[in-house]
Amino acid sequence: MLLTSKYSLPDCPEHTLARPRLLSLLNDGHSDQLLLVTAPAGYGKTTLVTSWASGQDNPVAWYTLDASDNEPNQFCRYLVESVHRATGNGVPQTYQLLTAPQCPDPTSVVSHLLAELRGLPCELRIVLDDYHQIDNQVVHDTTRFLLRHAPAGVGVVLTSRSQPPLGLATLRVQGRLLELGSDALALTTEEIAQLLKQRLPFNLDADRAAQLQHLSEGWPPAVQLFTLSVRDREEVDRYLAELEQGHSHILDYLAEEVLERLEPQLREMLACTSILTRVNAQLAERLSDRSDGQQMLESAARRGLFLQAQDSSRRWFRFHPVFARFLQRQLSDRDQLQHLHTIACDTWQELGQPVEALRHALAGGDRERLRQLLNEQGERLLRGGQSRLLRDCLEWLGAEELQLNARFTLLSAKMARENFEYDQCEKNLAATESWLQRQDPQQWHQYEGAFATMRAQVAIARGQTLQAKEYAEEALGLLHREQLGERISALLVTGETSFCLGALEQALAHMQEVEALAIAEKDIPSVAWAICQQTEIAFAQGLLKKSATLQEKVYNLVQKHHLSTLPISEFVCRLRGQLQWECGDLEGAERSARRGMQINRKVGEHWLLPEYTLLLKIAQARGEKEESQEWLDRIERLLSGERYHRDWVANADATRIRTWRALGNQQAITTWLEQAEPVADRPSNHFEQCHGRNHVRALIELHRWSDANRLLSRLQQVAKECGLVTDRLRNRVLESHLLWLRERHGEAVEAISVALQLAAGRDFRASFLQIGKPLIVILKAALEQGLEEAEATKAQELIRVTQQQPELDGGIRIELDDTIIREILASDAVPDFLRHSPLTPREWQVLNAIHSGLSNERIARHFKVAPSTIKTHIRSLYQKLDVKDRQEAIALAEQMLRSVQDRP
Repeated sequence: MLLTSKYSLPDCPEHTLARPRLLSLLNDGHSDQLLLVTAPAGYGKTTLVTSWASGQDNPVAWYTLDASDNEPNQFCRYLVESVHRATGNGVPQTYQLLTAPQCPDPTSVVSHLLAELRGLPCELRIVLDDYHQIDNQVVHDTTRFLLRHAPAGVGVVLTSRSQPPLGLATLRVQGRLLELGSDALALTTEEIAQLLKQRLPFNLDADRAAQLQHLSEGWPPAVQLFTLSVRDREEVDRYLAELEQGHSHILDYLAEEVLERLEPQLREMLACTSILTRVNAQLAERLSDRSDGQQMLESAARRGLFLQAQDSSRRWFRFHPVFARFLQRQLSDRDQLQHLHTIACDTWQELGQPVEALRHALAGGDRERLRQLLNEQGERLLRGGQSRLLRDCLEWLGAEELQLNARFTLLSAKMARENFEYDQCEKNLAATESWLQRQDPQQWHQYEGAFATMRAQVAIARGQTLQAKEYAEEALGLLHREQLGERISALLVTGETSFCLGALEQALAHMQEVEALAIAEKDIPSVAWAICQQTEIAFAQGLLKKSATLQEKVYNLVQKHHLSTLPISEFVCRLRGQLQWECGDLEGAERSARRGMQINRKVGEHWLLPEYTLLLKIAQARGEKEESQEWLDRIERLLSGERYHRDWVANADATRIRTWRALGNQQAITTWLEQAEPVADRPSNHFEQCHGRNHVRALIELHRWSDANRLLSRLQQVAKECGLVTDRLRNRVLESHLLWLRERHGEAVEAISVALQLAAGRDFRASFLQIGKPLIVILKAALEQGLEEAEATKAQELIRVTQQQPELDGGIRIELDDTIIREILASDAVPDFLRHSPLTPREWQVLNAIHSGLSNERIARHFKVAPSTIKTHIRSLYQKLDVKDRQEAIALAEQMLRSVQDRP
C-alpha cells in the first residue's frame, strides 16, 4: 500500500509568508534544469517549493521521501506513482511494469519512465522532497540516471538538508543547475519586517527588524518564535537579549510566556503528546483524556504551533523537535510523565508498533512492560535492525537482570557479537552461566546448547577455527528439537570451520543445508549469511561466474527483505566489491565500498577496515597518489589501535605493501616483515594464503629470493591440496614474477602459462595486475613462446589493461627487456639517429633506471658497479640520445615508453 501523502502536493501552511524573490528565481528556471534547494532544517524548503508548485500551469509530480525510500524498489514505485498521477495516467506502461512479480532494476524502470515521458505534450517537473533521507547508493545512482537522461521539457526539483552525492559538476558546467542554499532561503530584513507586520499587534521599527535578522541570521523558526512570544513593545528587547544568548534561553522564555497564552485544553494536549515521535487522534485522545483529538491537532497545526501534518488526510502529525523539547519541559511531574509513557506504550502495542512501545516502556522505566516486550519481540526487533534500542533497554535492566534471564543474555550477546564486541559477549555469557548453574540448573539445561552456539560464533569471528568447531559440535549435541534457530547458527559455524580448514566441498554442503533450513524457518539473515559463504567458497574455487550469481542472489534477497541496515548487508557489499575489483570494475567496487561504509559506520570507524582497504586498491589502480596516501594513513591508524581477524589484516597488509612498493618506502616493508605474524604451517584458507603471499612480496622487495621461493612452494602445495584455485592462480603469478627477477625466464613463462590456463574463460584480472608493469614483459615473452588460443587472448587482454594502469606518480613504468626494446625501436616515436646508433643492453637498463627516478648512486648500487662506471654509461647514453641532461633523457624515455603503452 502506498501512502497518498508521499506523492501528493502538500497544503501550504496558513499565514505562509509570500516570497516573490525566490518564486521568481524558480519560475525563471528552465524546464530541463535541476532546481536544487539545500538548507538545514527550518529554512522553509518544502514550503517554498509547495508555493511555487501550486502556481504552475504544467503538471508537477510530488514525492516526499523518508528513510524507507532507501529501498530502491519502493523508491521506483513512489516515483512512478507520482508521475503517473500528475500526468493524468501518462505513463501506463511503466506503471504496469511495476506490477510484475519480479520488479525490474531501478535503471530499467527509469528508462521506461523517461521513454514514455518523451511523448508528453506539456512540460513536467518532478519534485523529490527531503532527499537528505536517502543514503542508498543504488537510489543515488537511479536519481543520477534520471537527471542525466531526462528528455527536454522534464525537469527535477530537489530539496535536501545536505548537498546530494549526485555528481552535479557536469550539470553545473552545462548551466543546467539552479541552486538555492541557506543564504538565499534565509529571511531578509524586509521579509522579517513584512512577517512581523502580519503577526504582531503593533508596528516594529526597522532597526529592531534588522537586529532580529542579524541575531537569527534569517532562520525562520527563530522569527516565528518571536511572533509567538512578543505581545507588546516592552517585550521586544527582552526576547532579543534571550536570542543573543542561545537557544536554551529561548526554550526557557517560551516555557514562561508562550504556553500561558494558549487555551488550557490545547496547552495540556500539546504537552501530553510531545513525548511522541508522531501523533494521531487516537494517541492524542488517550494521552490527554479527551475525545476531540483530531480537532485539537488540526487547530494546533493551523495556528503554526510547530505541528506538521504528515499526510494529505491529516491523520498523522509531527512536532518540530525544538518545539517538542520545549513542550516536554512542561511535564515536571514525574508520576504524570511515567503515566503518559505507560499509556503511550499500551496504545502503540494496540497499533502494532512494538518499536515505539518499547521506547516508551524504557522512557517510563516500566520494568514489567519492558520484560514482556523483550521476551515477545526481542529477536524480531534485533533482526529488524533495532540494536541500539535493544541495547539501551538491556543496559537499563542491568547486569543482574541478564544473569536471571538466559534469553536476555543471549539477546545481549548477539548484539555484542554483531557490533564486534567479543570480550563483552563472552563476559555476559560467562556471568549468566555461572549464576544459572548454581541457582537455576533447569533453565541452564534448557539454554546450554544456545550458549555453546553463541560461543562458537564468537570463536569463528575471532579466527579461532578449531575452538569454534568444538563449540559448534557440542552445541549440535545439546540443542533441543525446538531450538531450530540455534541449530541453524551452529551448522553455519560448522560450515565456516570446514571452509577455514580447507574442506571446501564439505563446507559447501553445510552451507546449502543451512540455507534450506533457514528458508524453512523464514530466518532470512541466516539464509543471506549461508549464501554469502557459498559465494566465498565459489570464489576460492575459481568459479567467478558462480560466485557472481550467488552474490547477486543474496544482494536481491537483502533488498527484498529490507535488511540493508543489518551487518549482513555490509558483508554482501564487501563481497560485491571484491568481485567487482577482481573483474576490473573500479566504479562498481567504489560504490560497494562506500555503501559498506554507510552500513558499518554506525558501529564505529574501527570496523571500516575492509572498505578502507578496497578504496586504497581503487586509488592505486587509478594512480591517485594523494588519495592513496590518505587511505593508507587511515588503515595504519586503525591497525595500530585495534585487533582484527586475520582475513581483514591480510587484505589490508597486501594493499599496504603494494603502496609502499609504489612509493619506494622499503623501510616500511622491512619493518612490516620484522613485526608480522608468522605464516601458518598449513595455510589452508584464502586469508592464510594471502598472509603468506604478503611475506613473499616483502621478501622479494628485500631481495631475499631464496626465502621467498621456499615459502611460495609451501603455499602452492597446500593450495593445491585444498582446491584453492584462486590462490593457486595468485601464487603462480607471484612465482612467475620471482622467477623473472632471478633471470630464470623460461620457468617464469611456464608459471605464468599455468596461471593463464587457470584464468582462461574467467574474469580474473586484478589477481594478475598485483605484480605491476613486470607483467607486461612476462606475458609478451609467453606470447612469443606460444600459447593456446584462450590463454593468448587472456594474455593480450591483461597486457592491454596493465599498460593502461597508471603509476602513483603519474609516470610510465615498463620493465625493459629485448622484446620491449624491439617494440620501442619499431615505433615511430623513436628518433632515427637512435636506430643508427643503438644503445647497448646496459645503456637501456640505465635509461630505465633514470626514468624511474633513481640517483646515480642508487643505480650504481643496484648494478653493483662503481659510480664512475655509471657516469660513463650516462655520458654515452646522452650522446646517443642527443640530450643535454637528465630531464631531457627522462622526457625522451617517457615518449618512447608511451609509444608502446597503448598497444599489446
